[in-house]
Amino acid sequence: MAISQETIEEVLRVSNVYDVISEYIPLEKAGSNYRALCPFHSEKTPSFMVSPQKNIFKCFGCGKSGSALTFLMEYEGLSFGEAVLKLAEKYNIPVKFIKDGEKTLEKTELFKITEKIKNFYIESLKNSSEAKSYLSKRELTPSTIEKFELGYSPPYSDRLKKFIEKEGISIQQLKKIGLVSTTDSSDFYDKFRGRVIFPIKDHRGRVVAFGGRSIDGREPKYLNSPETEIYSKSKVLYGFFEAKEHLREKKEAVVVEGYMDLLSLHQTGIKNVVATLGTAMTPQHGKLLSRFVNRVILMFDADSAGKKAVIRAAKVLLPYRIEVFYCPLEKGKDPDDVAKEGRDKVEKLLKNSQEFLSFLIDRVRNQKDLKKRKETIDLFLDILSYLPDKFQQGLYIKELSEATGIPVELFELKERKAPLQEEESLDIKKLSFNEKLVLKGLLEFKDELLSRFDKFDKISGSAYFLYLLDEILKNGDSEELEEVRRLDIPVNIEAVLNALDMLHSKWLSQQNEIEAVFLSHSDDSVIRKIFMNKKSLNTGGLKKK
Repeated sequence: MAISQETIEEVLRVSNVYDVISEYIPLEKAGSNYRALCPFHSEKTPSFMVSPQKNIFKCFGCGKSGSALTFLMEYEGLSFGEAVLKLAEKYNIPVKFIKDGEKTLEKTELFKITEKIKNFYIESLKNSSEAKSYLSKRELTPSTIEKFELGYSPPYSDRLKKFIEKEGISIQQLKKIGLVSTTDSSDFYDKFRGRVIFPIKDHRGRVVAFGGRSIDGREPKYLNSPETEIYSKSKVLYGFFEAKEHLREKKEAVVVEGYMDLLSLHQTGIKNVVATLGTAMTPQHGKLLSRFVNRVILMFDADSAGKKAVIRAAKVLLPYRIEVFYCPLEKGKDPDDVAKEGRDKVEKLLKNSQEFLSFLIDRVRNQKDLKKRKETIDLFLDILSYLPDKFQQGLYIKELSEATGIPVELFELKERKAPLQEEESLDIKKLSFNEKLVLKGLLEFKDELLSRFDKFDKISGSAYFLYLLDEILKNGDSEELEEVRRLDIPVNIEAVLNALDMLHSKWLSQQNEIEAVFLSHSDDSVIRKIFMNKKSLNTGGLKKK
Protein backbone atom coordinates (compact mmCIF):
# COMPACT_ATOMS: atom_id res chain seq x y z
CA MET A 1 0.00 0.00 0.00
CA ALA A 2 1.55 3.32 -1.09
CA ILE A 3 0.09 6.59 0.21
CA SER A 4 0.19 9.37 -2.34
CA GLN A 5 2.67 12.21 -1.87
CA GLU A 6 -0.28 14.61 -2.08
CA THR A 7 -1.88 13.02 1.00
CA ILE A 8 1.41 13.04 2.93
CA GLU A 9 1.98 16.73 2.21
CA GLU A 10 -1.59 17.59 3.23
CA VAL A 11 -1.21 15.67 6.52
CA LEU A 12 2.07 17.45 7.28
CA ARG A 13 0.50 20.82 6.44
CA VAL A 14 -2.66 20.39 8.53
CA SER A 15 -1.49 18.42 11.56
CA ASN A 16 -0.69 20.50 14.64
CA VAL A 17 1.97 19.30 17.05
CA TYR A 18 0.22 20.76 20.11
CA ASP A 19 -3.13 19.15 19.23
CA VAL A 20 -1.51 15.75 18.82
CA ILE A 21 0.90 15.72 21.76
CA SER A 22 -1.62 17.15 24.25
CA GLU A 23 -3.78 14.06 23.67
CA TYR A 24 -0.99 11.90 25.11
CA ILE A 25 0.76 13.93 27.82
CA PRO A 26 -0.18 17.00 29.93
CA LEU A 27 1.45 20.18 28.61
CA GLU A 28 2.17 23.22 30.80
CA LYS A 29 2.26 26.74 29.39
CA ALA A 30 5.78 28.24 29.30
CA GLY A 31 5.72 31.65 27.62
CA SER A 32 4.64 31.16 24.02
CA ASN A 33 5.56 27.46 24.21
CA TYR A 34 4.55 24.44 26.29
CA ARG A 35 6.64 22.07 28.36
CA ALA A 36 6.30 18.63 29.95
CA LEU A 37 8.25 15.72 31.34
CA CYS A 38 9.68 13.89 28.35
CA PRO A 39 7.71 10.74 27.43
CA PHE A 40 10.81 9.19 25.83
CA HIS A 41 13.16 9.14 28.84
CA SER A 42 13.00 9.38 32.62
CA GLU A 43 13.44 12.85 34.12
CA LYS A 44 12.30 14.89 37.11
CA THR A 45 12.58 18.38 35.59
CA PRO A 46 10.62 19.08 32.37
CA SER A 47 12.89 19.43 29.35
CA PHE A 48 10.35 18.47 26.66
CA MET A 49 9.21 21.60 24.79
CA VAL A 50 6.40 22.11 22.26
CA SER A 51 6.07 25.13 19.99
CA PRO A 52 2.60 25.52 18.40
CA GLN A 53 3.86 28.46 16.31
CA LYS A 54 6.72 26.53 14.73
CA ASN A 55 4.74 23.25 14.87
CA ILE A 56 7.68 21.34 16.37
CA PHE A 57 8.73 19.63 19.60
CA LYS A 58 12.15 19.06 21.13
CA CYS A 59 13.46 17.39 24.27
CA PHE A 60 16.60 19.07 25.58
CA GLY A 61 17.30 15.99 27.68
CA CYS A 62 17.36 13.11 25.18
CA GLY A 63 17.51 15.20 21.99
CA LYS A 64 14.38 13.84 20.29
CA SER A 65 12.65 16.42 18.11
CA GLY A 66 10.33 16.71 15.16
CA SER A 67 6.74 17.15 14.03
CA ALA A 68 3.38 15.68 15.00
CA LEU A 69 4.11 12.83 12.60
CA THR A 70 7.48 12.12 14.21
CA PHE A 71 5.93 12.16 17.68
CA LEU A 72 3.29 9.60 16.71
CA MET A 73 5.90 7.29 15.17
CA GLU A 74 8.02 7.45 18.33
CA TYR A 75 5.27 7.40 20.95
CA GLU A 76 2.86 4.91 19.39
CA GLY A 77 5.54 2.79 17.73
CA LEU A 78 3.91 3.35 14.32
CA SER A 79 5.48 3.09 10.91
CA PHE A 80 5.61 6.19 8.72
CA GLY A 81 2.53 5.11 6.75
CA GLU A 82 0.54 4.19 9.86
CA ALA A 83 1.26 7.58 11.40
CA VAL A 84 0.15 9.35 8.22
CA LEU A 85 -3.11 7.37 8.20
CA LYS A 86 -3.78 8.09 11.87
CA LEU A 87 -3.30 11.84 11.39
CA ALA A 88 -5.39 11.77 8.23
CA GLU A 89 -8.20 10.15 10.22
CA LYS A 90 -7.85 12.71 13.03
CA TYR A 91 -8.10 15.68 10.64
CA ASN A 92 -10.61 14.10 8.23
CA ILE A 93 -8.18 14.22 5.33
CA PRO A 94 -9.16 11.96 2.38
CA VAL A 95 -6.40 9.40 1.81
CA LYS A 96 -5.29 8.75 -1.75
CA PHE A 97 -3.18 5.76 -2.70
CA ILE A 98 -0.80 5.25 -5.59
CA LYS A 99 -1.91 1.64 -5.94
CA ASP A 100 -4.00 -0.94 -4.10
CA GLY A 101 -6.46 1.75 -3.04
CA GLU A 102 -9.48 -0.52 -3.37
CA LYS A 103 -7.79 -3.20 -1.30
CA THR A 104 -7.12 -0.69 1.48
CA LEU A 105 -10.75 0.42 1.54
CA GLU A 106 -11.80 -3.22 1.74
CA LYS A 107 -9.54 -3.75 4.76
CA THR A 108 -11.13 -0.75 6.45
CA GLU A 109 -14.53 -2.39 6.00
CA LEU A 110 -13.24 -5.67 7.42
CA PHE A 111 -12.03 -3.85 10.54
CA LYS A 112 -15.53 -2.45 10.99
CA ILE A 113 -16.95 -5.96 10.73
CA THR A 114 -14.55 -7.48 13.28
CA GLU A 115 -15.54 -4.69 15.68
CA LYS A 116 -19.23 -5.53 15.24
CA ILE A 117 -18.62 -9.26 15.67
CA LYS A 118 -16.61 -8.55 18.83
CA ASN A 119 -19.57 -6.64 20.25
CA PHE A 120 -21.90 -9.51 19.28
CA TYR A 121 -19.72 -11.94 21.26
CA ILE A 122 -19.60 -9.59 24.27
CA GLU A 123 -23.42 -9.43 24.36
CA SER A 124 -23.62 -13.21 23.96
CA LEU A 125 -21.39 -13.69 27.02
CA LYS A 126 -23.77 -11.62 29.12
CA ASN A 127 -26.55 -14.08 28.25
CA SER A 128 -24.58 -17.30 28.83
CA SER A 129 -24.47 -18.61 32.39
CA GLU A 130 -22.25 -21.48 31.23
CA ALA A 131 -19.59 -19.18 29.76
CA LYS A 132 -19.68 -16.85 32.78
CA SER A 133 -19.35 -19.85 35.08
CA TYR A 134 -16.27 -21.05 33.16
CA LEU A 135 -14.55 -17.65 33.43
CA SER A 136 -15.39 -17.52 37.12
CA LYS A 137 -13.78 -20.95 37.64
CA ARG A 138 -10.67 -19.62 35.87
CA GLU A 139 -10.75 -16.81 38.48
CA LEU A 140 -11.05 -13.97 35.97
CA THR A 141 -12.61 -10.85 37.47
CA PRO A 142 -15.32 -8.76 35.78
CA SER A 143 -12.85 -5.89 35.31
CA THR A 144 -10.38 -8.16 33.46
CA ILE A 145 -13.17 -9.57 31.30
CA GLU A 146 -14.30 -6.03 30.47
CA LYS A 147 -10.81 -4.65 29.82
CA PHE A 148 -9.88 -7.40 27.36
CA GLU A 149 -13.44 -7.49 25.95
CA LEU A 150 -13.92 -11.24 26.31
CA GLY A 151 -17.01 -12.73 24.75
CA TYR A 152 -18.78 -15.96 23.90
CA SER A 153 -19.87 -17.63 20.67
CA PRO A 154 -23.19 -19.45 21.12
CA PRO A 155 -23.16 -23.21 20.29
CA TYR A 156 -25.59 -22.66 17.42
CA SER A 157 -25.21 -20.09 14.65
CA ASP A 158 -28.83 -18.91 14.37
CA ARG A 159 -28.17 -15.83 16.54
CA LEU A 160 -25.15 -14.88 14.45
CA LYS A 161 -27.26 -15.25 11.28
CA LYS A 162 -29.86 -12.85 12.63
CA PHE A 163 -27.15 -10.43 13.74
CA ILE A 164 -25.35 -10.21 10.38
CA GLU A 165 -28.66 -9.86 8.56
CA LYS A 166 -29.55 -6.93 10.79
CA GLU A 167 -26.07 -5.35 10.35
CA GLY A 168 -25.88 -5.91 6.59
CA ILE A 169 -22.82 -8.17 6.83
CA SER A 170 -22.38 -10.77 4.09
CA ILE A 171 -21.25 -14.37 4.52
CA GLN A 172 -18.38 -13.61 2.13
CA GLN A 173 -17.15 -10.88 4.45
CA LEU A 174 -17.27 -13.28 7.42
CA LYS A 175 -15.20 -15.75 5.40
CA LYS A 176 -12.66 -13.03 4.68
CA ILE A 177 -12.08 -12.49 8.40
CA GLY A 178 -11.80 -16.26 8.91
CA LEU A 179 -14.90 -16.48 11.12
CA VAL A 180 -17.13 -18.99 9.34
CA SER A 181 -17.12 -22.09 7.17
CA THR A 182 -19.79 -22.91 4.61
CA THR A 183 -21.63 -26.19 4.12
CA ASP A 184 -22.66 -28.03 0.96
CA SER A 185 -26.13 -26.52 1.29
CA SER A 186 -24.68 -22.99 1.08
CA ASP A 187 -25.32 -22.55 4.80
CA PHE A 188 -22.58 -21.45 7.21
CA TYR A 189 -21.50 -22.02 10.78
CA ASP A 190 -19.31 -20.07 13.21
CA LYS A 191 -15.91 -21.77 13.62
CA PHE A 192 -15.79 -20.50 17.21
CA ARG A 193 -19.22 -21.76 18.30
CA GLY A 194 -19.35 -23.01 21.88
CA ARG A 195 -16.20 -21.13 22.87
CA VAL A 196 -15.21 -18.26 25.12
CA ILE A 197 -13.84 -15.57 22.79
CA PHE A 198 -10.61 -13.58 23.13
CA PRO A 199 -10.50 -10.68 20.62
CA ILE A 200 -7.00 -10.29 19.16
CA LYS A 201 -6.01 -6.66 18.51
CA ASP A 202 -3.15 -5.11 16.61
CA HIS A 203 -0.90 -2.43 18.14
CA ARG A 204 -3.44 0.24 17.14
CA GLY A 205 -6.29 -1.46 18.99
CA ARG A 206 -8.10 -2.74 15.90
CA VAL A 207 -9.65 -6.21 16.21
CA VAL A 208 -7.82 -8.30 13.59
CA ALA A 209 -8.74 -11.84 14.68
CA PHE A 210 -10.31 -13.98 17.40
CA GLY A 211 -9.20 -16.77 19.67
CA GLY A 212 -11.58 -19.24 21.28
CA ARG A 213 -11.43 -21.67 24.21
CA SER A 214 -13.86 -24.60 24.18
CA ILE A 215 -16.04 -24.89 27.31
CA ASP A 216 -18.19 -27.85 26.25
CA GLY A 217 -15.52 -30.45 25.50
CA ARG A 218 -15.28 -29.92 21.76
CA GLU A 219 -11.87 -30.13 20.09
CA PRO A 220 -9.52 -28.47 19.57
CA LYS A 221 -9.50 -26.92 23.01
CA TYR A 222 -8.03 -23.65 21.69
CA LEU A 223 -8.74 -22.23 18.25
CA ASN A 224 -7.37 -19.09 16.57
CA SER A 225 -8.41 -17.26 13.42
CA PRO A 226 -6.49 -18.26 10.28
CA GLU A 227 -4.30 -15.69 8.52
CA THR A 228 -6.42 -13.20 6.60
CA GLU A 229 -6.07 -9.91 4.74
CA ILE A 230 -6.05 -8.09 8.10
CA TYR A 231 -4.37 -10.68 10.33
CA SER A 232 -0.83 -11.96 10.21
CA LYS A 233 0.10 -13.88 13.36
CA SER A 234 3.77 -13.07 12.81
CA LYS A 235 3.04 -9.37 13.39
CA VAL A 236 0.62 -9.42 16.32
CA LEU A 237 1.21 -9.96 20.04
CA TYR A 238 -1.87 -10.60 22.16
CA GLY A 239 -2.37 -7.95 24.81
CA PHE A 240 0.15 -5.55 23.28
CA PHE A 241 -2.40 -2.78 22.81
CA GLU A 242 -3.58 -3.01 26.42
CA ALA A 243 0.01 -3.16 27.71
CA LYS A 244 1.47 -0.43 25.52
CA GLU A 245 1.62 2.36 28.11
CA HIS A 246 3.05 0.03 30.75
CA LEU A 247 5.71 -1.21 28.31
CA ARG A 248 6.71 2.36 27.55
CA GLU A 249 6.85 3.25 31.25
CA LYS A 250 8.85 0.22 32.45
CA LYS A 251 10.93 -0.27 29.27
CA GLU A 252 10.44 -3.98 29.94
CA ALA A 253 8.08 -6.68 28.66
CA VAL A 254 7.13 -10.02 30.18
CA VAL A 255 6.40 -12.45 27.35
CA VAL A 256 4.18 -15.48 27.87
CA GLU A 257 2.54 -17.96 25.51
CA GLY A 258 -1.21 -18.14 26.14
CA TYR A 259 -4.35 -16.06 26.73
CA MET A 260 -4.89 -17.27 30.29
CA ASP A 261 -1.19 -16.80 31.14
CA LEU A 262 -1.46 -13.17 30.14
CA LEU A 263 -4.84 -12.47 31.73
CA SER A 264 -3.88 -14.04 35.07
CA LEU A 265 -0.60 -12.12 35.25
CA HIS A 266 -2.32 -8.87 34.29
CA GLN A 267 -4.87 -9.51 37.01
CA THR A 268 -2.14 -9.89 39.65
CA GLY A 269 -0.77 -6.47 38.70
CA ILE A 270 1.82 -7.41 36.05
CA LYS A 271 0.56 -5.01 33.37
CA ASN A 272 3.58 -5.05 31.02
CA VAL A 273 2.81 -8.53 29.67
CA VAL A 274 2.21 -9.75 26.09
CA ALA A 275 1.58 -13.20 24.62
CA THR A 276 2.74 -14.99 21.47
CA LEU A 277 -0.30 -17.31 21.40
CA GLY A 278 1.79 -20.39 20.74
CA THR A 279 3.45 -18.84 17.70
CA ALA A 280 7.22 -18.74 17.50
CA MET A 281 8.47 -15.19 18.03
CA THR A 282 9.23 -13.43 14.75
CA PRO A 283 11.40 -10.48 13.66
CA GLN A 284 8.21 -8.43 13.34
CA HIS A 285 7.46 -9.13 17.01
CA GLY A 286 11.01 -8.13 17.89
CA LYS A 287 10.78 -4.90 15.96
CA LEU A 288 7.44 -4.02 17.57
CA LEU A 289 8.80 -4.62 21.07
CA SER A 290 12.02 -2.72 20.37
CA ARG A 291 10.03 0.48 19.86
CA PHE A 292 8.89 0.36 23.48
CA VAL A 293 11.26 -1.75 25.59
CA ASN A 294 14.94 -2.53 25.98
CA ARG A 295 14.49 -5.66 28.09
CA VAL A 296 12.29 -8.76 27.76
CA ILE A 297 11.64 -11.47 30.35
CA LEU A 298 10.64 -14.77 28.75
CA MET A 299 8.21 -16.68 30.97
CA PHE A 300 7.41 -19.81 29.00
CA ASP A 301 6.38 -23.28 30.10
CA ALA A 302 9.15 -25.49 31.48
CA ASP A 303 8.56 -28.26 28.93
CA SER A 304 10.69 -28.98 25.84
CA ALA A 305 8.52 -26.78 23.59
CA GLY A 306 8.85 -23.89 26.04
CA LYS A 307 12.64 -24.16 26.10
CA LYS A 308 12.80 -24.21 22.30
CA ALA A 309 10.57 -21.11 22.26
CA VAL A 310 13.01 -19.32 24.61
CA ILE A 311 15.94 -20.08 22.28
CA ARG A 312 14.00 -18.91 19.23
CA ALA A 313 12.90 -15.72 21.03
CA ALA A 314 16.46 -14.89 22.08
CA LYS A 315 17.65 -15.14 18.47
CA VAL A 316 14.85 -12.83 17.38
CA LEU A 317 15.22 -10.20 20.12
CA LEU A 318 18.99 -9.82 20.41
CA PRO A 319 19.45 -8.26 16.94
CA TYR A 320 17.14 -5.45 18.07
CA ARG A 321 19.48 -4.77 21.03
CA ILE A 322 16.90 -6.02 23.51
CA GLU A 323 18.25 -7.63 26.67
CA VAL A 324 16.82 -11.13 26.98
CA PHE A 325 16.11 -12.57 30.44
CA TYR A 326 14.84 -16.06 31.21
CA CYS A 327 12.39 -16.82 34.02
CA PRO A 328 12.37 -20.61 34.52
CA LEU A 329 9.19 -22.12 35.98
CA GLU A 330 8.74 -25.25 38.03
CA LYS A 331 8.14 -28.33 35.92
CA GLY A 332 4.46 -28.81 35.16
CA LYS A 333 3.54 -25.20 35.92
CA ASP A 334 2.67 -22.35 33.57
CA PRO A 335 2.38 -18.59 34.27
CA ASP A 336 -1.36 -18.98 34.89
CA ASP A 337 -0.62 -21.44 37.73
CA VAL A 338 2.04 -19.15 39.21
CA ALA A 339 -0.25 -16.10 39.04
CA LYS A 340 -2.84 -17.93 41.13
CA GLU A 341 -0.22 -18.19 43.91
CA GLY A 342 -0.28 -14.40 44.22
CA ARG A 343 1.58 -11.31 43.12
CA ASP A 344 4.45 -11.79 45.59
CA LYS A 345 5.26 -15.17 44.06
CA VAL A 346 5.19 -13.74 40.53
CA GLU A 347 7.34 -10.73 41.38
CA LYS A 348 9.88 -12.93 43.17
CA LEU A 349 10.20 -15.13 40.08
CA LEU A 350 10.56 -12.13 37.78
CA LYS A 351 13.12 -10.54 40.08
CA ASN A 352 15.17 -13.75 40.02
CA SER A 353 15.06 -14.09 36.23
CA GLN A 354 18.52 -14.34 34.69
CA GLU A 355 20.07 -12.79 31.62
CA PHE A 356 19.81 -15.65 29.13
CA LEU A 357 23.39 -15.73 27.87
CA SER A 358 24.67 -15.70 31.46
CA PHE A 359 22.19 -18.47 32.24
CA LEU A 360 23.74 -20.59 29.48
CA ILE A 361 27.26 -19.91 30.76
CA ASP A 362 26.18 -21.14 34.19
CA ARG A 363 24.80 -24.27 32.52
CA VAL A 364 28.15 -24.82 30.83
CA ARG A 365 29.99 -24.25 34.11
CA ASN A 366 27.86 -26.81 35.97
CA GLN A 367 27.61 -29.39 33.20
CA LYS A 368 29.82 -32.43 33.85
CA ASP A 369 28.84 -34.53 30.85
CA LEU A 370 31.31 -33.55 28.09
CA LYS A 371 28.89 -34.16 25.20
CA LYS A 372 26.13 -32.09 26.78
CA ARG A 373 28.66 -29.43 27.72
CA LYS A 374 29.78 -29.17 24.08
CA GLU A 375 26.14 -28.93 22.96
CA THR A 376 25.48 -26.07 25.41
CA ILE A 377 28.63 -24.22 24.28
CA ASP A 378 27.52 -24.56 20.63
CA LEU A 379 24.06 -23.27 21.55
CA PHE A 380 25.58 -20.34 23.45
CA LEU A 381 27.83 -19.38 20.51
CA ASP A 382 24.92 -19.67 18.08
CA ILE A 383 22.73 -17.34 20.17
CA LEU A 384 25.63 -14.95 20.87
CA SER A 385 26.16 -14.51 17.12
CA TYR A 386 22.79 -12.70 16.97
CA LEU A 387 24.03 -9.98 19.32
CA PRO A 388 25.02 -7.03 17.07
CA ASP A 389 27.44 -5.36 19.51
CA LYS A 390 30.93 -6.77 18.86
CA PHE A 391 32.26 -5.40 22.15
CA GLN A 392 29.55 -7.21 24.11
CA GLN A 393 30.24 -10.36 22.13
CA GLY A 394 33.87 -10.11 23.20
CA LEU A 395 32.94 -9.79 26.88
CA TYR A 396 30.72 -12.86 26.72
CA ILE A 397 33.39 -14.85 24.90
CA LYS A 398 35.88 -13.91 27.62
CA GLU A 399 33.39 -14.98 30.30
CA LEU A 400 32.82 -18.31 28.51
CA SER A 401 36.58 -18.81 28.25
CA GLU A 402 37.00 -18.24 31.98
CA ALA A 403 34.15 -20.67 32.73
CA THR A 404 35.55 -23.46 30.53
CA GLY A 405 39.30 -22.87 30.46
CA ILE A 406 39.16 -22.89 26.66
CA PRO A 407 41.25 -20.12 24.99
CA VAL A 408 39.23 -17.24 23.53
CA GLU A 409 40.69 -17.69 20.03
CA LEU A 410 39.17 -21.18 19.73
CA PHE A 411 35.62 -19.82 19.81
CA GLU A 412 34.12 -18.84 16.44
CA LEU A 413 30.96 -16.83 15.80
CA LYS A 414 28.88 -16.77 12.63
CA GLU A 415 28.35 -13.43 10.90
CA ARG A 416 24.71 -12.34 11.04
CA LYS A 417 22.86 -9.74 8.99
CA ALA A 418 20.95 -7.00 10.77
CA PRO A 419 17.18 -7.58 10.90
CA LEU A 420 15.26 -6.21 7.97
CA GLN A 421 13.07 -3.18 8.55
CA GLU A 422 9.58 -3.59 7.16
CA GLU A 423 7.93 -0.29 6.24
CA GLU A 424 5.31 1.11 3.95
CA SER A 425 6.31 1.49 0.31
CA LEU A 426 6.38 5.09 -0.99
CA ASP A 427 7.38 6.74 -4.24
CA ILE A 428 11.17 6.93 -4.67
CA LYS A 429 10.76 9.32 -7.60
CA LYS A 430 9.38 11.94 -5.18
CA LEU A 431 12.68 12.11 -3.26
CA SER A 432 14.87 15.18 -3.78
CA PHE A 433 17.86 14.96 -6.15
CA ASN A 434 20.33 15.02 -3.26
CA GLU A 435 18.43 12.26 -1.47
CA LYS A 436 18.49 10.07 -4.58
CA LEU A 437 22.17 10.85 -5.15
CA VAL A 438 23.11 9.85 -1.60
CA LEU A 439 21.13 6.60 -1.71
CA LYS A 440 22.48 5.48 -5.07
CA GLY A 441 25.98 6.60 -4.13
CA LEU A 442 25.90 4.51 -0.97
CA LEU A 443 24.83 1.46 -2.92
CA GLU A 444 27.79 1.88 -5.29
CA PHE A 445 30.55 3.32 -3.04
CA LYS A 446 29.44 2.44 0.47
CA ASP A 447 32.80 1.54 2.04
CA GLU A 448 34.61 4.63 0.76
CA LEU A 449 31.77 6.95 1.73
CA LEU A 450 31.66 5.47 5.24
CA SER A 451 35.38 6.09 5.58
CA ARG A 452 35.03 9.76 4.54
CA PHE A 453 31.73 10.84 6.14
CA ASP A 454 30.62 10.07 9.70
CA LYS A 455 27.51 12.20 10.25
CA PHE A 456 24.82 9.87 8.88
CA ASP A 457 22.84 10.29 12.10
CA LYS A 458 22.87 14.07 11.62
CA ILE A 459 21.51 14.67 8.14
CA SER A 460 18.14 16.06 7.17
CA GLY A 461 15.72 14.49 4.73
CA SER A 462 12.24 13.13 4.22
CA ALA A 463 11.07 10.29 6.45
CA TYR A 464 11.11 7.88 3.52
CA PHE A 465 14.65 8.87 2.58
CA LEU A 466 15.83 8.30 6.16
CA TYR A 467 14.16 4.91 6.20
CA LEU A 468 15.93 3.87 2.96
CA LEU A 469 19.22 5.27 4.26
CA ASP A 470 18.87 3.13 7.38
CA GLU A 471 18.17 0.08 5.18
CA ILE A 472 21.41 0.60 3.27
CA LEU A 473 23.54 1.28 6.34
CA LYS A 474 22.18 -1.89 7.97
CA ASN A 475 22.82 -3.96 4.82
CA GLY A 476 19.14 -4.42 4.07
CA ASP A 477 18.05 -5.92 0.77
CA SER A 478 14.47 -4.71 0.33
CA GLU A 479 12.99 -4.52 -3.16
CA GLU A 480 12.93 -0.72 -2.91
CA LEU A 481 16.74 -0.62 -2.95
CA GLU A 482 16.70 -2.29 -6.36
CA GLU A 483 14.57 0.60 -7.55
CA VAL A 484 17.21 2.99 -6.18
CA ARG A 485 19.91 1.15 -8.17
CA ARG A 486 17.88 1.70 -11.34
CA LEU A 487 17.66 5.48 -10.87
CA ASP A 488 18.98 7.20 -14.00
CA ILE A 489 21.32 9.72 -12.35
CA PRO A 490 25.12 10.01 -12.68
CA VAL A 491 26.98 9.19 -9.48
CA ASN A 492 30.52 9.94 -8.33
CA ILE A 493 31.99 10.02 -4.83
CA GLU A 494 32.70 13.75 -4.63
CA ALA A 495 29.17 14.61 -5.76
CA VAL A 496 27.73 12.30 -3.11
CA LEU A 497 29.95 13.83 -0.40
CA ASN A 498 28.82 17.31 -1.40
CA ALA A 499 25.19 16.18 -1.20
CA LEU A 500 25.81 14.68 2.25
CA ASP A 501 27.39 17.96 3.40
CA MET A 502 24.33 19.89 2.21
CA LEU A 503 21.96 17.51 4.02
CA HIS A 504 24.08 17.80 7.17
CA SER A 505 24.10 21.60 6.89
CA LYS A 506 20.33 21.56 6.59
CA TRP A 507 20.14 19.40 9.73
CA LEU A 508 22.34 21.86 11.65
CA SER A 509 20.20 24.79 10.53
CA GLN A 510 17.06 22.99 11.70
CA GLN A 511 18.63 22.26 15.09
CA ASN A 512 19.59 25.94 15.47
CA GLU A 513 16.05 27.00 14.59
CA ILE A 514 14.59 24.54 17.09
CA GLU A 515 16.89 25.75 19.86
CA ALA A 516 16.17 29.39 19.02
CA VAL A 517 12.45 28.71 19.38
CA PHE A 518 12.68 27.08 22.79
CA LEU A 519 15.55 28.74 24.63
CA SER A 520 14.03 31.52 26.74
CA HIS A 521 17.39 33.14 27.33
CA SER A 522 20.69 32.95 25.51
CA ASP A 523 23.56 32.55 27.93
CA ASP A 524 27.18 32.39 26.82
CA SER A 525 27.23 28.61 26.39
CA VAL A 526 24.13 28.65 24.18
CA ILE A 527 25.48 31.46 22.03
CA ARG A 528 28.80 29.63 21.70
CA LYS A 529 27.04 26.39 20.71
CA ILE A 530 24.92 28.06 18.03
CA PHE A 531 27.93 30.00 16.77
CA MET A 532 29.97 26.80 16.39
CA ASN A 533 27.13 25.14 14.51
CA LYS A 534 26.80 28.12 12.21
CA LYS A 535 30.55 28.16 11.66
CA SER A 536 30.57 24.49 10.65
CA LEU A 537 28.03 25.28 7.93
CA ASN A 538 30.66 27.33 6.14
CA THR A 539 33.70 25.10 6.61
CA GLY A 540 34.79 21.91 4.98
CA GLY A 541 35.42 20.14 8.25
CA LEU A 542 32.58 17.65 8.13
CA LYS A 543 34.28 15.02 6.00
CA LYS A 544 36.74 12.59 7.51
CA LYS A 545 40.29 13.41 6.54
